[in-house]
Amino acid sequence: MELRHLQSFVTVAEELNFRRAAERLRISQPPLSQQIKRLEHEVGVPLLRRTTRRVALTVAGEAFLAEARRALRAAQEAPLAARRAASGQTGVVRLGFSGPTSHEVLIVMTRKFRERRPRVRLEIHGPVFGGELVTRLTDNEIDAGLMRLPVEGTGIQARELTRHSMVVALPAGHRLASRTEVGLADLRDEPVVSHPTNRGAGIVALIHSAYLVHGASPRIVQEAPDTHTILTLVGAGVGIGFVPSSAGHLKVPGVVLVPARDIPPLPLALAWRAADPNPALHALIDLADEIAADCEAGATSC
Repeated sequence: MELRHLQSFVTVAEELNFRRAAERLRISQPPLSQQIKRLEHEVGVPLLRRTTRRVALTVAGEAFLAEARRALRAAQEAPLAARRAASGQTGVVRLGFSGPTSHEVLIVMTRKFRERRPRVRLEIHGPVFGGELVTRLTDNEIDAGLMRLPVEGTGIQARELTRHSMVVALPAGHRLASRTEVGLADLRDEPVVSHPTNRGAGIVALIHSAYLVHGASPRIVQEAPDTHTILTLVGAGVGIGFVPSSAGHLKVPGVVLVPARDIPPLPLALAWRAADPNPALHALIDLADEIAADCEAGATSC
């Protein structure tokens, strides 16, 4: 069934006159009549009732007209849809994130992306542990992830967005809670509530490395699945905890956050599969450069 035959039928249905329809189509009447007969043969039922005085649609013709118009519209829109998809104006991006300390960047990124690419469906997945985010990325369950560096995984590429200084979470009544900053030398014997050591969390390696510089290891008394739980356990007096400064918005009662002098800042990055051809994903990656520049300049909350 050819599109030109559908167009011929729609024109005849609108004019209900073969002569006027032929003039609109800029063809003669005999070829137009042959096209309609061929179309009716393909459909298998009469679409038009013809008399010497008038042309009218059959019931089947009325139904066919609606679908023919839809098919012609789809044919006209198909090239535009293809161009939009190829330029990343439409499509789907699945973005994962690792926890509440990335919320500020997540909000900025999703708002900007939806403003720039309103036709792209942005799906948010999380929170998920950093190590599990890499697995989901490798297994093509997400297209990109906000996670802490370093990111380990074959074929994974990452763009650093910002760095969060580290703070120590202390119970409000702790002897060091009133300090403006605390060094690890003051904390080496304190019980520590830690992120899970078996989930690939970059923060765990960062804390252990910082302690090692001082010839010690953190005395971990309990592991917690996420930053909010760590703060809650600190407030309950289980121990102290180390979290990024971006956890300040959680505001857990009975917990004080004090800058940790001896721990390097923790990078937050956007990671993706380097060989992924998804144009909509590359639009998100392009946006990451802008967000990183805004974070560095202090132009946005990161």
